Amino acid sequence: MQDNFDFQHYLVVYFDLLGQGSKLSKIAELPTDKTEQQFFIENTRGTIGQVLRLRADFKEFYGEVNSFIPNENDVPSVHRDVFRKALERPPLFLYGLSDAMVIGVPLTSDNEGCTAITGIYYVFVATCSLGLSFLSKHVPIRAGLDVGIATQIDSNELYGHALERAIYLESKLAEYPRFLVGEGLINYLSWAETQKFDTKLGGITRKMAKLIKSIIIQDTDGRYMLDFLSTQVREWVENTIDLKLVASAYGFVLEEYRKYSQEGNDKLASRYYRLLQYFHSRRNIWGINA
Repeated sequence: MQDNFDFQHYLVVYFDLLGQGSKLSKIAELPTDKTEQQFFIENTRGTIGQVLRLRADFKEFYGEVNSFIPNENDVPSVHRDVFRKALERPPLFLYGLSDAMVIGVPLTSDNEGCTAITGIYYVFVATCSLGLSFLSKHVPIRAGLDVGIATQIDSNELYGHALERAIYLESKLAEYPRFLVGEGLINYLSWAETQKFDTKLGGITRKMAKLIKSIIIQDTDGRYMLDFLSTQVREWVENTIDLKLVASAYGFVLEEYRKYSQEGNDKLASRYYRLLQYFHSRRNIWGINA
């Protein structure tokens, strides 16, 4: 048994596909005839397909981020090799837990936080892209994001307070399809933004921390969330997200609100109303006809 664990700070994101439980309840028993078999196959493909798509799309969005990285011309030529190395993607942990997904990025850095802050940036852009993409496909997702202590176990799995906090944010506090940001993450970004670093790389860390913080807003309930419909995000994802998909996402949110209102499901109706109001507040940014 492993007895040597390396605990360090991680950014952890815990994603959850919403509504999977009701879909899985329809395939709780093995089929007994051809009709049941066809129904079973169709429903299984639908649920498993969404789970696999969640993981594949995050990897794709994470890999496509290439905008708003500081220009190396701002760095003296003697330091450019170090600069390029600092902005390489840090290690990414990604693994599934049934219909949930865990993302982890280690934040240990020997270049004044430059690699770590770059990792957070990549994850933020991928998370916002994923949220827009899945809502446009009529698949709601939630997430909790936080920074804390964790360690790697069993090759690709993370264990520790950071994961516990991310799960708590998503499962207990998020309520509707949004991406809640924890206190540990906000504190880390504030630290990175205000540190008196000694090098150009430290200056880049400060600038990127400020940029990342610009898309964290306080929601109507006082909790902090990613402003995934902000002007900044539109600039980030314009090359990877078809802007027409945002109209589809809005249409889905509106349909869900109307459906649950008509059914008298006050709990879900109120949750989609909050998301609908958020879309309304950003309609001019995306050209949404509300």
